[in-house]
Amino acid sequence: MTSTVLDGLLCLLLISAAVVTVTTATPREPVGEGHASDVASTLATTTAAVNYTLTPRFETTSVDVPRSGDTLDRTTHGTLAGLLARAAVARTSIGEDRLSHARDDFARGVVRTVGAAIRVNHTQITAVWQPYPGSSIEGRLVVGSSPPPDRPVHAATIEASSGFPTRKRAIQHAAEKRGTDGVADAVASGIVEGLFPPTRTRLAAGSASPSAALTRHRYRRLSNRLGTSPRMGLADGGVSTANDRLESALSERVTRNLHATNTSATAAAESARLGRVRIIVRTWP
Repeated sequence: MTSTVLDGLLCLLLISAAVVTVTTATPREPVGEGHASDVASTLATTTAAVNYTLTPRFETTSVDVPRSGDTLDRTTHGTLAGLLARAAVARTSIGEDRLSHARDDFARGVVRTVGAAIRVNHTQITAVWQPYPGSSIEGRLVVGSSPPPDRPVHAATIEASSGFPTRKRAIQHAAEKRGTDGVADAVASGIVEGLFPPTRTRLAAGSASPSAALTRHRYRRLSNRLGTSPRMGLADGGVSTANDRLESALSERVTRNLHATNTSATAAAESARLGRVRIIVRTWP
């Protein structure tokens, strides 16, 4: 099974085991100029294979999700940067409200995996998914503690895929044609498409498998959070209509965020990063 946003953000992950294969030299304790870039390079080139089980926590929705089963076992391969990006997206919040706490163990597993390859006693790694400027929708994962206030800090930044469609040209075109409202609609459409690809969501709507139940569970969680649940439904070909309602509610939130930060449509379109997670490495002596 490939790692997609549907299998990542929609399926609730629990790390049951982790096996790390290091393909580059693990850096020594980072001290002095340039070591942040060495750590960033290691994150981008070191690979890991992670075995895990999709295991939902008890979060209130109308969907009955199985709590166990061999069909929920998975293995994901990727670079450390890619794993950090997935974990950051898995911790996505809307405002102060996490979309789910069910994958906290996945995030802790990624932290352990990164810690097996990077000595983090003088290093902090922060992965952030913020799809547009001033976004109240954000995913974040931090590995390592903050540097002491009296130490010089060196920094480097890399990016990894979030799993969401980039939509850069569509967002820029929307900004030119319809201003901030256009940007908000294009961003919301990209987020919903990434969370709930129509074809796969239709399959999940009619399936009795545990992973499909997880998809429906995640759909209900987000619709509840956005206040669209009274009219939501996935059965009988209702995925497109349900997605449209999610997009409309999400677009209103994006518009409020952009107005609150006084971000112009042009600046918002230029700064939109749906498809990328920023990974910031900080090191100190």
